[in-house]
Amino acid sequence: MTKWQNILKNLSVFVFVIVGFFTSMSALAQQSYVVAPNWLKEQIATKQPIVIFDSRSKEEYDQGHIPNAISFPVDDTYVVQDRAYYVKNKVNIAPLLREKGVTKDAKVIVYDQGELMFASRLLWVLELYGIKDLAILNGGLDGWKENNDVSQVAHSLPASDYVPVLNPSIYASTTVAKVAVHNPKYNLYDSRTYDEYLGKKSVTSKYGRIPKAKYIDLSKFFTTDENGKKFLKSQAELDEVLSQLDKTKKNITYCNKGTASTLSYYLLKQAGFNVAHYDGSWIDWSEKGLPIEK
Repeated sequence: MTKWQNILKNLSVFVFVIVGFFTSMSALAQQSYVVAPNWLKEQIATKQPIVIFDSRSKEEYDQGHIPNAISFPVDDTYVVQDRAYYVKNKVNIAPLLREKGVTKDAKVIVYDQGELMFASRLLWVLELYGIKDLAILNGGLDGWKENNDVSQVAHSLPASDYVPVLNPSIYASTTVAKVAVHNPKYNLYDSRTYDEYLGKKSVTSKYGRIPKAKYIDLSKFFTTDENGKKFLKSQAELDEVLSQLDKTKKNITYCNKGTASTLSYYLLKQAGFNVAHYDGSWIDWSEKGLPIEK
């Protein structure tokens, strides 16, 4: 058994490829996955029971972070196989989640510098392994610093005994992505750059996109304030951006290595779409020599 086959076995992905992969549209519950800096400031000031994870590197965390935030570099959640990046399986992720003090009932806020895609990736990993009360901080650390101080005091929680519970409905394997290419009930959305989508550039030796994939321009989800800081648009504005997409189909997001497309995943999910994230994304697809189009 290859290492990648072992990862898939531990994730129990194939059980859910055809039957029960996505939740039904009637079962979808819209949830806000974005919180504002002022909201987080109030939660901290009133000592609310929230867990704040900084998804940047430990070095960046040490230079300054949101008070009470815990360092949880998103890179620690990846395993690399044949150049592609995949989420660690249950066996390997469990010690990390316990070390960070994760519990099933925790209310978790994740942030990055402000790109939101790294925070979204960590959020997706936590959701994949059973954490339900989750949100990313709009504006990230850059947005926080506009009106708030940072800390250099490291913070941690006592280790937990958390047992990860896989949530397969949000995970798309290579097999599921192949099904989506040929099944008219699925949409695929590409969150790479437009030049990569068109096949003009690539991080691999293959140029193009997964067949029938549509392009999502992440820049359209953001607005810039008077200080030049990027924030997500209001939900009404986001709904307008997404208004041309088909909510009646099952949707899969991907990018190069499964980072930017987790932001697309959450914005679609927050807007009521039935969506999952293709973990290995373009690198996985192209390295396997699967069909592409330009």
